[in-house]
Amino acid sequence: MEKEFVALINTHRALIFKVCNLYCPDYENRRDLFQEIVLQLWRSFPAFRRESSGSTWI
Repeated sequence: MEKEFVALINTHRALIFKVCNLYCPDYENRRDLFQEIVLQLWRSFPAFRRESSGSTWI
């Protein structure tokens, strides 16, 4: 499960950073927000049913 999650995050890293950039113009805050988002995605990952694309789920 962990490898699948890491692959999903690596595939969609740019999308997550784009969202972070919308909310945080400051680089350090953007990095913090990225970590918070990835943590929340990790907690939610067991519920991901793969009925949609990874980017849609994110």
